[in-house]
Amino acid sequence: MTTAPDRERRPARSVPAARSSRTGLIALAVPHLEEPYFAELSSRLVRGAEARGMAVLIVQTEGDHAREVDVANGVGLPDIDGLIHIPRSLTVADLTRRTSPGPLVLLGEHIQVSPFTHITIDNRGAARTATEHLIAAGCRRIAFIGRRDARPSDAADRRHAGYLEALDAAGIAIDDALTLQVDAFSAEEGERATGEIVGAVGDLDGIVCSNDSVALGALAALAAHGRRVPQDIAVVGIDDIRAARFSVPALTSVAPDHDQLVDAAFTELERQLTAPLGANLPVRHVTIPARLVKRASTAR
Repeated sequence: MTTAPDRERRPARSVPAARSSRTGLIALAVPHLEEPYFAELSSRLVRGAEARGMAVLIVQTEGDHAREVDVANGVGLPDIDGLIHIPRSLTVADLTRRTSPGPLVLLGEHIQVSPFTHITIDNRGAARTATEHLIAAGCRRIAFIGRRDARPSDAADRRHAGYLEALDAAGIAIDDALTLQVDAFSAEEGERATGEIVGAVGDLDGIVCSNDSVALGALAALAAHGRRVPQDIAVVGIDDIRAARFSVPALTSVAPDHDQLVDAAFTELERQLTAPLGANLPVRHVTIPARLVKRASTAR
């Protein structure tokens, strides 16, 4: 995977009119704070803001389209210097019609091609790395838990694509029965889906989970069904949340470089905040690297 942030310059976008003075306050729009990854990311962004002399107003959108549009338009928000937005249903058209334009940085995978600065991890590469690790450990019947066709997710789509790429590159036949749907990226859904596939696929020997919360649920289901991890079935997640270190067994995961992600978000926000009015700033797409963190759940 990449070892340094990949910054792609795109056509310039003029800086909109800004407040005559700065408030020192930025807004962070996040889908769900009960999801550990978003909670931990929010905490890192708050600390990053404090280190730069700023404060953060956190708005939980639940991934609801109307809420995401309102936040983008500043509805119900105090005067802020800029916005870091993690969208789930927002569109490029919504953003181009913003009624309260100002410095904006998008985080995540939902909007990857737009005239707005965007920061993401290589989700396809992360899942490919996770799957390759299981193949190297001797797994051949590897499930992917975390497709979301009923409630589409760009991250899930890219992670599933990386899983398929790794299987294909290793010459392992792709079996659609080994891909499981979830309604949410939660431990409850991971437990439910794993219980289903363990009962249906007797020779299952590896599971790639779309995130660590799903993987923690998978570990619970495997324990309940008397399957040993990793001896019978090896499990790997993505995101490297703190709880991954303390599961039983400890969870192998693909970890984004969180420090680089936070630094990139504030670098791009500050670049917009300090630009002269009317300046044509290049729009940047920043890809943050990730690395495999090996733990007991795959230590065969």
